[in-house]
Amino acid sequence: MGAVGTPIAVKDAASLSAELTRVADICQGCRRCFSLCPSFDVLFKGLDVAEVDGEAEKLPKKIFDDFVDLCYECKLCLPHCPYIPPHRWAVDVPHLVLESRNIRMVETGLPLRERLLSRPDALGRLARPIAPIANFVNTLPLARWALEKTLGVSAEKHLPRFVWRTFTAWFEAREPPVQTGEPVAKVVLFPTCSVEWNRPEIGQAAVAVLEKNRVEVAVAYPQCCGMPLFDVGDIAGADEARRTFVASMKSWVDRGYTIVTPGPSCSLMIKKEYPWLEKRSGEENAAASAARATQAVVTDTQAVAANTRDLFEFLAELKAKGLLALDFPNAPKSIAYHLPCHLKVQNMGFKSRDLLAATGAAVTMVEKCSGHDGTWAMKEEYFDTSMVVGKKLFDGLAAARADVYASDCVLAGVQIHQGMNVAVKHPIEVLRDAYGL
Repeated sequence: MGAVGTPIAVKDAASLSAELTRVADICQGCRRCFSLCPSFDVLFKGLDVAEVDGEAEKLPKKIFDDFVDLCYECKLCLPHCPYIPPHRWAVDVPHLVLESRNIRMVETGLPLRERLLSRPDALGRLARPIAPIANFVNTLPLARWALEKTLGVSAEKHLPRFVWRTFTAWFEAREPPVQTGEPVAKVVLFPTCSVEWNRPEIGQAAVAVLEKNRVEVAVAYPQCCGMPLFDVGDIAGADEARRTFVASMKSWVDRGYTIVTPGPSCSLMIKKEYPWLEKRSGEENAAASAARATQAVVTDTQAVAANTRDLFEFLAELKAKGLLALDFPNAPKSIAYHLPCHLKVQNMGFKSRDLLAATGAAVTMVEKCSGHDGTWAMKEEYFDTSMVVGKKLFDGLAAARADVYASDCVLAGVQIHQGMNVAVKHPIEVLRDAYGL
């Protein structure tokens, strides 16, 4: 193994093992993430056994395999870690985990469960025409037992419900609003796969709130952003999703529209992971070299990323400009708000909390992971662990004794509902209701 401070490019199983060992050696000497998640728990316990005695190169392969498998890509280790890029040691556990899963996929293929769960658009199209039946079947113990035994999807896990009328179908069929005066801004709303196939009412609330505030709203849903593919290590599939998304959305950016999305994982994917995928593919360097003569150094991916906002990030920008209506006749008295991990790691502050508080409600924010994390909680072998992870969040929200519970993350909402048996709204639904729309 090379020096601790020298990052190793992951190209194959040998270089992956070397980089995992290098990072484990750095983590062994730091341990700031000792209680953060199951991955670091298994790593540090493995380092502390007598046979290893803190020497990372003695760690058995099973410890690294468990470290990778138990990571649910919340990315909360990034704000904890003092050695993330651009530090010269360049410790990047989330991307290292993805590279590990990618190498495993190349070597052994992607299991059927991962292939199915990482393609929400395919599942949505399949379920949409029979949504009531699909939702009913998902409640049947025998059907869920069979799903667990055949695919490994936990029989106990509450699953998102499908709708027969998608959000984009609703938007296309609705009566366009009467335009009076110039809009204060123009946005193209990317609804996310969860809103498109499972929770269209979130997108409807977003349109209502944006249009109340004199924002011109268009809608575009070229496909899922690719985060589910990314999570299982299908980096090539995620990169193809990036190319499709950027090719579709760049024209909106060129026409002066801001891309707005109500999903924290999607905004994170577009703003942070798309540029990483582009750089990994080598496109960024090729584009920069070809553009030097014209001084055009911003790639399409970078332009799309720079012009993407989380929904409440965009609304906060309107408020900062004095353009957001602050009349909330139907504001709730109290709100317990879950800050999703994928919003926290974007380092944008607490926009949803602040705007919910602007309604006059008393807001309690709980910064704990729900444990759902993409499809991780749906898997039979991780469901129980996911509920243990989520318990700190459930307890924190319950302690608030609020009138309304809210989370920007649709899947976190599913997990919170399972853990607490309470209705969970997206903050944009809370804002719509507070406006009395």
